[in-house]
Amino acid sequence: MPDPLPQRLDIAVAGGSIAGLCAGTALLSAGLDVHVFERSAERLSSRGAGIVVQPELLDLLNAVGAPPLATTRCGSRRMFDAPTGGVETTRMPQRFTSWEAIYAALRSAFPDDRYHLGCELALASRSGDGVELVIGSDRVDADLLVAADGIGSGFRSGLAPGTVTRYAGYIAWRGVVDESQLHPDLVDDFDDTFSFCRPVGGGHALCYLIPGDGPAVAPGRRRLNWVWYIPVGDDATRDALLTDRSGKRRQVSVPQGEIGDVARRFLLARTDLLAAPFATLVRATPDPFIQSIVDVAPCGMVFGRVCLVGDAAFVVRPHTAASAAKAAADAMALAQTLRGGNGDFDSRLLEWERQQVAVGRRLVDYGVMLGERTHRQPTHS
Repeated sequence: MPDPLPQRLDIAVAGGSIAGLCAGTALLSAGLDVHVFERSAERLSSRGAGIVVQPELLDLLNAVGAPPLATTRCGSRRMFDAPTGGVETTRMPQRFTSWEAIYAALRSAFPDDRYHLGCELALASRSGDGVELVIGSDRVDADLLVAADGIGSGFRSGLAPGTVTRYAGYIAWRGVVDESQLHPDLVDDFDDTFSFCRPVGGGHALCYLIPGDGPAVAPGRRRLNWVWYIPVGDDATRDALLTDRSGKRRQVSVPQGEIGDVARRFLLARTDLLAAPFATLVRATPDPFIQSIVDVAPCGMVFGRVCLVGDAAFVVRPHTAASAAKAAADAMALAQTLRGGNGDFDSRLLEWERQQVAVGRRLVDYGVMLGERTHRQPTHS
């Protein structure tokens, strides 16, 4: 940490990715003294996630004064039916962005002196009016700890140990490819569309263009983002797919550049099940990665003066296109709750919890419903 921390904070946020920055920017805009702590010592980066733009995220970015979000657009949806070879296109405009674009917009709206890299935050103790935190060699008191440490949240595990992570029965393969690396005809197959594929044998795949480096949105500088959901019911097979190239069995996902040879062969051996443009795109992806689809629904989101936000709370399936939007909604509602309202601090936290738990449970149920339709028709991601 370049600067000494004050001995007491209003709010400490654990996790400096999208959910943590949503919380940090929203709470700071509400006039609260907030610092964000990210355990990684390096600036976060990822080329691995395309995201469908939702209004909750745009509302937060506008409210905190972030710069305009880099987005791409399409005018239609296209369905490739691999078993029959049919292609159907319907008019349906949509906007897309990327993890990098969202992170860049949020990070630019949050002061550098309040964002601390290389700082793993631990909860030392809780009391009725705050928490004591261990941050490196320092101990800091705070009125509230906001846990935004993602799907595998250690805070959720410690505070709600009975929470079950339920495997949905299928794996999401993902990939991004610079359009400049692909043949123009292949790019044309996907340009200006939100494309879906019904593979032979079930599951579904999808593809859309997202901002490239910069983030850049001009033709020739974008990326193609694809996802392919493949049923995997055998535990041994799933264990093998989630074992990275170093031999470590990952909990939920294996990031870009880390998949093992078994997983790569598994993917490439199945590309003939896809419609031709999707098969060509998957084969051309240098660093695909993998995510086990799970449902997580904790008993609550507030534990004294600790609250869970984003994927540290409810984990919803990608079909809902709601993960980033849910993180933004959690953060905006928390900021509004703490900025004013009737009742004391703890009562307001519990009211926020009641509202956001209901939202989280609805989204988990919605994702399960969409997953059950996977073999019949495509859904969002």
